[in-house]
Amino acid sequence: MLTPDTARHMSLLRTLGQAELSPHSRWQWLGWDASSRYLLSVQKQGGMPLRWWDLRSEGSEPLAAHAVTGCVAAWFLPDSQRLLSVTVRGTLQTWSVADGQLLSSVETGGSVSHASLSADGTRLLLMASVGRVMLWDLERRWLVWRKEDPWQFHGCALSPDGAFAAAGAAEEQQDSDTRAALRLWDARTGRRISTRTLDARRTWSVAFTPSGAHLVAANSAGELLFLTLPTLDTARVLKAPATVALHLEFNRDGSLLAVSPDTSAFMVTDVRDGQQLFAYSDLDDQQGSTANFSPDGRFVCWGMDDGKVGIWGVKPGPWK
Repeated sequence: MLTPDTARHMSLLRTLGQAELSPHSRWQWLGWDASSRYLLSVQKQGGMPLRWWDLRSEGSEPLAAHAVTGCVAAWFLPDSQRLLSVTVRGTLQTWSVADGQLLSSVETGGSVSHASLSADGTRLLLMASVGRVMLWDLERRWLVWRKEDPWQFHGCALSPDGAFAAAGAAEEQQDSDTRAALRLWDARTGRRISTRTLDARRTWSVAFTPSGAHLVAANSAGELLFLTLPTLDTARVLKAPATVALHLEFNRDGSLLAVSPDTSAFMVTDVRDGQQLFAYSDLDDQQGSTANFSPDGRFVCWGMDDGKVGIWGVKPGPWK
């Protein structure tokens, strides 16, 4: 298991996929299914846009791969039998995990730059980079609420209990500069609950702690702010591993935080004191990836510069 004591001993255990050299910059969005058996990759530039693997297979070839134009993100739904993808044009598609067949497709009617799936897999928070936030009901295939806002949005999240929707943003200033901001809504109704501005230019990413007690925001001042809910008051501040932390993810008990900056690296941090326990980089400034903990608490995955996906974990040792 990955803990603050063992995470510093991680090593690369396995790579998935074949090398796919690309002249374009590359960003991979990764995700596990609830059983930690399947792993997916969305490549936003370069390579096959949507792939997923069955980790019980000993090979490195994906179980399925699809050329989904403009794919932004994807998730395994809770039953691990279906996969949901979303495109920049707001098209939602579900796929059979077992054989890769397309099961359904629906248009949301709005462009998408960021998205977050609820823990129960029934609702999807969709966000355009400028001006639009929507909550989509996946079971009924309809729009629950929609908000228009002049801010620039850079990341979004739904709380574990489904009560809150949050977004990191940049508010335009009169001098053509921006100021970091946060929005918090009632996820069920779309009612705005709180707004918070920060002493920085942008809020790059947001994530709720697994307990749901705090919202964590990474700003351009290199801070990780732990904010109380629903007031968004500052509870504590940690130093971020990078000034542009594009993705944050906690392990299942909230003791570890994986940070993905806009560089070819990822870091794992001890949430208790902010100490950096592990870092890896392939030194390719033209690529980046989310870093994601497996639900069983044993691994972390990250997308590599040649389009492969790496899985890190802890080999048996004296710390076990």
